[in-house]
Amino acid sequence: MKKSSARILNSSASIVVTLLLPLCLFACASTRKAVSDRPGPDASRLLAFLKERRTEPASFRGVGKLTISAKGQSMRVAWIGSQPGNLRVETLGPWGQPTLTFLLRKATFCVYVFENNRCYKGKGTARNLSRFLSVPVRAEDLFFLLSGRPPVYPFNDAKIHIAEGNGQWCLCLYKRWNRLIEKMWFKDDRKTIERVELFDGSGNLKYEIKFNQFKKVEGMLIPHEMIISEAQSPVLSLNVERFWTNVAIPAKAYTLEPCDGEIVPLDS
Repeated sequence: MKKSSARILNSSASIVVTLLLPLCLFACASTRKAVSDRPGPDASRLLAFLKERRTEPASFRGVGKLTISAKGQSMRVAWIGSQPGNLRVETLGPWGQPTLTFLLRKATFCVYVFENNRCYKGKGTARNLSRFLSVPVRAEDLFFLLSGRPPVYPFNDAKIHIAEGNGQWCLCLYKRWNRLIEKMWFKDDRKTIERVELFDGSGNLKYEIKFNQFKKVEGMLIPHEMIISEAQSPVLSLNVERFWTNVAIPAKAYTLEPCDGEIVPLDS
């Protein structure tokens, strides 16, 4: 009797397995398809877009409000720039008079502070600029940001990762030996970059940039709000009030009038 019952149980179990196994396999196949069947962009297409934007716009001008959270400072700023990497930024006082002039030309920069009549000069390194901006941003990074584009670090390899649930693609850039140097989050249109993370040579996060309030300016999507953070704490933010592209640049825009005050070298 016991042997007969065992045979019945075994037969029943076999029938259940036979019926359920195809359903389980179908469910698993459906689940995998939902995750991986989403068409992804080719990394080369995103890289081609970045390369195309690298030389655009040829020249630009903007005005806005700069906030340096670490120093508790907020000020109006105006800037002009042109390829390849020339930039002039002025912070403005209550009556529109310049209080500080920043010039970038050929990877070197100078900062003239009207209040103490001092001129600071040096290479456009992150170390030098962090003295004024409280964040390790390079001069070329600042040029890219004020032209409405994210900085793109030199890289050897690129990979795409899917950021599930928010319609974004994460483009990761690597140096030699698979060292991560930068991450970019693209929206599904594959042209709008909403967030960038920049890393040092050891893979440590230097800072993060978030781009918001995109507006079309002569066919280009330009972010009108940028927030730079370190360790998830905002350090610097820029709200762009007006922005123009392909503007005429005065001949002496990137030269500073002779300074009769103290000249402070930053590289010594």
